[in-house]
Amino acid sequence: MPNPRNRSTSIRKIKRRVPSGKSRDYYERRKGGKRASCAICKAKLLGVQRTGAKSEKTPERKFGGHLCPKCQSKVVVNASRVKEKAKSIEDVDIIYRKYVEGILK
Repeated sequence: MPNPRNRSTSIRKIKRRVPSGKSRDYYERRKGGKRASCAICKAKLLGVQRTGAKSEKTPERKFGGHLCPKCQSKVVVNASRVKEKAKSIEDVDIIYRKYVEGILK
């Protein structure tokens, strides 16, 4: 029987074979989720919390919670150039194209 502290569902049970040949249970606390990251450059996003209301979790700007400020500014610049017809949508890098099209619609 496990100790009372190990009976919670937040504790993970791992079966391992020890050098003597017997099987033994080890208990490990479950890890939390991963930190939010930018969809383009995979940098960690600052200002994105895991708890609270949805409006408190992510920044309220365009693509907040999905893109870092550097990538977001590149998307906005490319979108404005496409809108002014200084650049065509085919000339935009393929990684930014989906987000540029989202602004133009």
